[in-house]
Amino acid sequence: MTHTPLHRTVLSATAVLIAGALTLTAWGAFLLQPRADEPVRADAVVMLAGADDGRHLYARDLVEAGYAETLLVSNPGGNSETVARRLCTGVSRPADAEVVCFSPDPRTTWGEAQTIAAIARTRGWERILVVTNRPHTLRAGTWMRNATGLDVRMTPIERVDRTMLPVHLVWEIAGWVKGRINGYW
Repeated sequence: MTHTPLHRTVLSATAVLIAGALTLTAWGAFLLQPRADEPVRADAVVMLAGADDGRHLYARDLVEAGYAETLLVSNPGGNSETVARRLCTGVSRPADAEVVCFSPDPRTTWGEAQTIAAIARTRGWERILVVTNRPHTLRAGTWMRNATGLDVRMTPIERVDRTMLPVHLVWEIAGWVKGRINGYW
């Protein structure tokens, strides 16, 4: 059976689309099931900037449970990020803990990692617990370890907003590509 050039093009395009869909599905499954660390005693709990998806409460709960005496809050939006601001200004601060809020420069995960590294060096930290969402865990952990040289324990929130999965997938793939180009890993 001979195939016309159009038929071969359609078959090739279909194969590429199927391979792409399978790759994206595998990446999605990989991002949703990152290796998460059990919380352990650390010098600080670090909450990375992001949506009001439960990370703020979880980071505060870790500090209040005694895993660290310091909560480091990435708050690049300042007063526009209401929930993070409450952690920074006292309304939702954990009891009997130091809260340090910062705005990373640049306003990226790598900027957060560099800022955290500088703070950790100044304070002599050895271990941090990092709170973010599950899709961000793998990349954020890689960036944090590479920038800080610390014992980084990733403790993501459990909840995943399934409606945002396509956005997370594209965002994380783009982040990995950008990180590779910029030499973050």
